[in-house]
Amino acid sequence: MTQKISFSKKWDYLISFVFDNVIVPDVLLMDELHFTPHTWKVWKSKFIERSKYGTQKRIQYTTKKEVIFKITYDKKNKMWGYEKTSSIE
Repeated sequence: MTQKISFSKKWDYLISFVFDNVIVPDVLLMDELHFTPHTWKVWKSKFIERSKYGTQKRIQYTTKKEVIFKITYDKKNKMWGYEKTSSIE
């Protein structure tokens, strides 16, 4: 029997992992989220779609400031990252 995968849990972990590492190669993110190449192909498209809507908030460890950012995916270089939209003091 297969285990049901929670999109929101995987999405939250993706956000944290990308924020902590700044730039993440696609294959490393696939491995970190425990996907196979076959399942990653399906889920990656959903994550890319989700990243186009909304922003995220996290506290940056070095500055202790809240950062508002958006998850990005560079298809040409196959890299995940984030783009700051603003910082809150």
